[in-house]
Amino acid sequence: MRRDPLRLTAAALLSAALTLAATPAAAVPQDRQWREVFSPDGTIASMLLPAERTATMSPDSRAAAAAAAVVAIQNTGPSSERFDLVVVGDGYTSAEMGLLRQHAQAKWDEIAATAPWSTHRASVNVWLVEVVSPQSGVDNDPTQGVSRNTALDMYFWCGGIERLLCLNETKAKQYAAQAPAVDAIIAVGNTTKYGGAGYPSLATASGGNARSGQIAIHELGHSVGGLADEYWTAGTTYTGSEPREINVTKSSGCAKWSSYLGRATPDGGTIGCFQGGHQYANGIYRPSQDSLMRTLGKPFNLVGLDAMDRAIRAKIGGGGGGGCTGYQNTRSGSLTSGGSAFQPDGTYYYTAASGTHRACLDGPAGAEFNLQLQKWNGSAWTVVASAATSGPDETLTYSGTAGYYTYLLQSASGAGSYTFAYSAP
Repeated sequence: MRRDPLRLTAAALLSAALTLAATPAAAVPQDRQWREVFSPDGTIASMLLPAERTATMSPDSRAAAAAAAVVAIQNTGPSSERFDLVVVGDGYTSAEMGLLRQHAQAKWDEIAATAPWSTHRASVNVWLVEVVSPQSGVDNDPTQGVSRNTALDMYFWCGGIERLLCLNETKAKQYAAQAPAVDAIIAVGNTTKYGGAGYPSLATASGGNARSGQIAIHELGHSVGGLADEYWTAGTTYTGSEPREINVTKSSGCAKWSSYLGRATPDGGTIGCFQGGHQYANGIYRPSQDSLMRTLGKPFNLVGLDAMDRAIRAKIGGGGGGGCTGYQNTRSGSLTSGGSAFQPDGTYYYTAASGTHRACLDGPAGAEFNLQLQKWNGSAWTVVASAATSGPDETLTYSGTAGYYTYLLQSASGAGSYTFAYSAP
């Protein structure tokens, strides 16, 4: 329970953020920390706020965490071959465990409907740790000054920002550790008010608010895909070294994602070189105009989507038997080393509508299988999208118009059986 939230004016906080945004991370004072702030309209900002006090866990709190029940929202297989998502709750009494399960299920359903999670839904375990609080709700809801005794000390008005929903990170991780395995953590609060926050180890979201799930999806872009933010603060210039994240670069030519340039992207338009990102307005570039890493409610752009897909596949071992799920059509076959095949069924398909084409190729371990989507231009087949990593598994997404399409599956090295799946508009 947090009884005395800091009361800083929004103007003062924004001024501090603008002043410090251009400062290298190493120069951030120890009594400050960055927090992402999410607005109901989908915009995101990063603000440098006073550091939260790290509260230790009492023996009673540790005992309560150790005794917490764990419920499988979805158990698809052994954790060694699965991605394990853990949900913890705060502000739910023992009589509200049913409500907590509803909120956890709703958040997972929203995540699972978003690519690439929709592709890998059958390879994700979702665990709910039933955190029981003495009182229902969270602090400062609906107004400042409202105090409740809860297990994870969740509260609005964190750092003086109304919808910033903070908690005791140490306690949340202790409860999450009761799950069989932990790859990512989402903490939901018993509130219908929109809010959330991004931490290095977890994301918070309002359990009873339908729009807050997008916060968790954005944060999973950081923690799972290693993606940078693609929004910026006006008037700032990036002067650091080349970022390690795949979706931002100092190079105005954007060579980091050169193989994607000109390709259609799920968030609209084509992959290019757009100035602004990594929380800076100048001196840094992003792959698309407006993806989920810039605005909530948008899809990942193609660069981010593939990075997320690779990260999930790395955890589940190339699919764990469920890599190509969630598609309209599935085919199987085999390739010889250096061989190729057209799908579906050695021919093509026609779509009368514009929209998104998605495909997945799940090949044998040790092979390098690649995937192309081709479209008939009236006189020849032309490549409109491709996926060619160094592994056996590929996914691609393409936004196209009506017409005739075919997929070319190729073995760059290795041989064996594959599963191919695709969806068309």
